[in-house]
Amino acid sequence: MSKFATGVTVITTLDPSGTPHSMTANAFTSVCLDPPTLLVCVAHNTITYGYVEAQQRIGVNVLREEQEELGRYFARRPEQREGNPDYSYTMGTHNVPELDGSMVFFNCDIVGSHVYGDHTIYVGEVQEMKSGDGDANPLMFYDSHWYHPAHE
Repeated sequence: MSKFATGVTVITTLDPSGTPHSMTANAFTSVCLDPPTLLVCVAHNTITYGYVEAQQRIGVNVLREEQEELGRYFARRPEQREGNPDYSYTMGTHNVPELDGSMVFFNCDIVGSHVYGDHTIYVGEVQEMKSGDGDANPLMFYDSHWYHPAHE
C-alpha cells in the first residue's frame, strides 16, 4: 500500500467535554456527488474512534503541503504528541471543528458505517464545504514518506 500516493487529511471531531480532537488519516475518498458523500476509515484502537462513534459528525481537512508538521503531529497518539505546532480551529455547522488553513474542509454527518477487521469505514454526507487558498499545493504521502510533488 505504500506505493499508492495519497493526499493527507486530518479528521476532526469533539471529545466528550466539547474540545476539538484531531487525527491524521489518508484512508479517505469520495463516494458520490449526489448526495455529496465521502468515506474515512478509523482504527478501533484510536481515541478518535470513540469520539466519532459518540458525535456521529466529522470534519475532514485536506492539508496543504505547508502543513506537514500538523500531519506528523496528529498522526501520533495524543499522549505521544510532542512539540507545539501552531494551529487553531473554527467551529463549523453543528460544532464540527475546522482546522484553520486547510486546503479544503468538509463538514459531514455520519450516515453509514461498516465494521471490517480492526477499522470502521464511515460514510459522511457533506453538509458544508470550504475551499481555502486556490494556489495551495496538497500535502502527499508516498512510500511511507511525506511527499511534495510540486517541488520534486
